[in-house]
Amino acid sequence: MFCGPDSYISPSWYPEKIEHGKVVPTWNYVAVHARGSLRVVDDPHWLREQLEGLTGQQEAGAPSPWSVADAPEDFIEKLSAAIVGMELSIDTLEGKWKVSQNQRRATREGVAGGLRERAGHGDGDMAALVESAIGD
Repeated sequence: MFCGPDSYISPSWYPEKIEHGKVVPTWNYVAVHARGSLRVVDDPHWLREQLEGLTGQQEAGAPSPWSVADAPEDFIEKLSAAIVGMELSIDTLEGKWKVSQNQRRATREGVAGGLRERAGHGDGDMAALVESAIGD
């Protein structure tokens, strides 16, 4: 299971709270379930390629990106020995999201605004997803 942004949604952000009060909290989320065959890969060369690729991806754009080659080789070998390499051959993917898309435009706008104002972990990403549903 791979989880995207998720956020608590306060009913205080809903215009309906003032209009009629018939609102309750909810949770918005994004998730993907991957099903398939998992295999352990016991190949130091394969693992090194994965570590270098992942590090390169995550360090891209950093003012002074770190590289696996920046650390002493014996140190990397020691730490790599403690990593279990795994590969998932995906047979099916099932995604689901709840981003207030079932709410009216004014409610979605209130939710997006509340998320941006609160600005907690993942709230900005969730606000962008809620805003993407506002256009309809």
